[in-house]
Amino acid sequence: EEYACRHFRRLGYRAVIVENAPIHVLFGVYMSPVIQAATDPQNRTVGISDRRPFDGEVRGKIIWILLPDDFGTRGYGVRRAEAIRKHLSAVICEPRELQRLFDLGLSPSADLRQYLSGNRNDQVQVARQLVNILPAVAIIEILRYLIEDYWGRRAGWPDLLIYRDNEFFFAEVKSAGDKLGENQERWIRDNQQRLHFPFKLVEILKQADRGAAARSGAGDSGGLAHAVTGQRQDRRNGLRRS
Repeated sequence: EEYACRHFRRLGYRAVIVENAPIHVLFGVYMSPVIQAATDPQNRTVGISDRRPFDGEVRGKIIWILLPDDFGTRGYGVRRAEAIRKHLSAVICEPRELQRLFDLGLSPSADLRQYLSGNRNDQVQVARQLVNILPAVAIIEILRYLIEDYWGRRAGWPDLLIYRDNEFFFAEVKSAGDKLGENQERWIRDNQQRLHFPFKLVEILKQADRGAAARSGAGDSGGLAHAVTGQRQDRRNGLRRS
């Protein structure tokens, strides 16, 4: 990831390492009011283990949170569709207001984010960067996509967010011979069919592989020494690399 980041920075972009956890932070912060609503008849109190001891911060304890018994399933998204629609309608706002809502929601969502594995300070800081970089409509689409099937969609998010001015794209970085995981393949398909975020699959090649890549017509991308970003069809899984 760092090699790809340096390449895109040389092209005038900025880069943020993303993966899954900062997305969980966004989801927990913005969606906790509807997920933990006392008016949901299927909410119940559950105990979860405090994750902070794993980070060496505090002594472990049991945290008690409100959580629907069908949370994270497709059924939850269907059952709470109207409440979700109203909540997201209220969240849609100008970028500066979205940033303010993020800061206001950090403390109330802290226990839920422990459950979602989006509680560390470094994860929160990356999530705050995403709020500052991504258009508000992209943030809302991420939330809507996740709430419909959280456990099925929480993993597989790309490694990097690359951006400059009003331009951004997600990037998944793979070394030569490294295959996409099932969740990564699913996210790419979902992005093509549903999210429609700008996306690139970046393949980091060893020096010996560059000649073969060039002979095959893939070549280097913008002077990147070991990365291929040219479009090609992966017949094995039907995914387009771009």
